[in-house]
Order: sequence, then C-alpha cells, then structure tokens
Amino acid sequence: MPLDDEIRAAAQAIVRAFRDNDEEAYFAGFVADCSFAFHTDPEPLLGTAAWRSAWRELQATGWRVVDCRTLWDHVQAVGDGGVYLHEVETTAGEPGAIETYRERESIVFTRRHGQLVAVHEHLSPIPTQDGDVARADASADG
Repeated sequence: MPLDDEIRAAAQAIVRAFRDNDEEAYFAGFVADCSFAFHTDPEPLLGTAAWRSAWRELQATGWRVVDCRTLWDHVQAVGDGGVYLHEVETTAGEPGAIETYRERESIVFTRRHGQLVAVHEHLSPIPTQDGDVARADASADG
C-alpha cells in the first residue's frame, strides 16, 4: 500500500474510533508520548495519559461524540511517516447541549515497530470571514 494511503487509513481509524467513542481503539492510534494541542484547552496535553484523563473527565459529564467526519483531507508523506491534514466536522456535547462545529486538524505520523502511529495532533478552529468560528448548532437533544 502506498504511504499516502497508509497515512490516510491510520488517520481515518482514529477519526472513526473518536466518532464511536471507542476509547481503546482511539488511543491505540497514538504513541504514549504523543503531544496534543487543542484550541479548547488552556495548555497542550503532553502524553496520551494526559489526554486520556481529560477524555474520561469529559465522558463522566455525559459528553459524547454523536458524529465526526472528514470533509476534505491532504496527506504529506515525510520520510517513513507524514502529516495528515483535514477539515473535520464534529457533533458532540452533553445531553441537551449538542453542537456541531468544524475544525482543522493535523496529525503527524511516524512508523514505530512497523506500524504508523500518531506522535502529534493539533486542532484549530476555522475562522469565518467575520472572524467567528465556523459553528452550526445541532437540534439533537442527545
């Protein structure tokens, strides 16, 4: 399989697991020392354990992913790994407070022990022409 296709498949496995709220499959796509830079957090999460802890706290409040899908993507192979860039639309939240929003996400992959794994993830809001973040309220009540 060409490297571009491997990267795309690895990234989409992460997106699917996130959409399905499948904690084990989701975190299996990242190395233990992966760094996470999310615009929703005040500081980067350094290590998968830090993001897993935050994930579990979110889930404990009733927060769930309802849907998550890639709207477009771009793969840039670098050496034996690469960067997966995509625009992602996510519907998530707590019951009664479900929102749909669009973000740009970059996931950096490397090969470790023969497997492509993520070593960094960066999530950014997508500004609109007036500077607001692209967001559409969902009518779902969860």
